Amino acid sequence: MRRTTSIRSRVISGRCRNQRGFVLLEVFVAFVILAIGLGVISTGVVVAMRADSRTQTRRIALRLAQSRLEAAGISEALAPGYREGRIGKNFRWQETVTAVRPDSKPLELSDAEPNKPDERAAIASYWVEVELQAADGTVAKLAGLKLASGTKR
Repeated sequence: MRRTTSIRSRVISGRCRNQRGFVLLEVFVAFVILAIGLGVISTGVVVAMRADSRTQTRRIALRLAQSRLEAAGISEALAPGYREGRIGKNFRWQETVTAVRPDSKPLELSDAEPNKPDERAAIASYWVEVELQAADGTVAKLAGLKLASGTKR
């Protein structure tokens, strides 16, 4: 019986020597590589989320600036000067209105009558610049030419 147990123990010990398993060091290295990979992936996700947040803030700022530019001359009369205000807690706007003087010479001199008043004087033109700044420092700038009813001279 002793011989059978020794053969049996040799067979079992022989299997253990021939089979290769994972050593603790190999498992540790695999975990380190996995941790580094997950760290890189999570950093990439965070960077993408920040970029998306900045893009969304810029898009909102541009829409608000466009809305403010379109409202110039409608909600209040256009007059040369500087205005500023806030939209909610996160946005601050500045509006600069500059009067634009048209060229005093008519385009076609043959059509102009010397004693007739200029009909263009009834329309005043203004250059309107709107700058909108978000709380995170994002700035949106828009400008446009606006026409408004002026006083006849």
